[in-house]
Amino acid sequence: MKTYILPNFLRKKLRKPLGISILGKKTEVIKKFQQLLEKKRFKKIITVGDYCSLTLPSDVKIFDGRIKRRKINPPPNFWWGALKCSNPRGTIQKGVWQVIKKALKKNKNVFVEGEEDLLAIPAVLLSGKKTAVVYGLPNKGICLIEISPKIKKIFRELLKKFKTN
Repeated sequence: MKTYILPNFLRKKLRKPLGISILGKKTEVIKKFQQLLEKKRFKKIITVGDYCSLTLPSDVKIFDGRIKRRKINPPPNFWWGALKCSNPRGTIQKGVWQVIKKALKKNKNVFVEGEEDLLAIPAVLLSGKKTAVVYGLPNKGICLIEISPKIKKIFRELLKKFKTN
C-alpha cells in the first residue's frame, strides 16, 4: 500500500455525498437511519467521524476525538481495545489500511491520531457486502454508502486521482 495525498482539485468533489444522504435535524436523521437499517439489514455498520460514531449505532467506529476540529471526550467504551493509527490531515497513510482491515475483521474501533475524514475511502474499499459506511455531512446530516462492486469501482477510480508517495 501507498500513502495517498488529497490533491486540491478533489476537495470540492469529496464534499458532495457519495452515497445516500440522510438530511435534517439530529432526531430526524437518527429516525431515518434506523428505518434504513431495518429495511436493509446490514451485517456490519462502520461510522467514520466522531459525530456519527457518538450518535449512531455501529460495529466499527473510526474517530479522532474531534468534532469540527474541536476536541471532545468520547466515552470510555470508544477507547477500550481501540486500535490506533496516525493519519495527518489530507492524507490516507500507508499504515492505516492494515489497521482498518484488522478493525473490520475483529469489530474494533479505531482512534486516529490526526484526522479521520478521508478514512471512509479505505473503509469502503476494505468492506464486504451487506456493509454500510456512514460519515457526517457537517450541519446537514449523514451519508450512508452501501458497499457494492459498483461503489468500490468508483472509490478505486477516485483514489487513482490522489497523489502518492
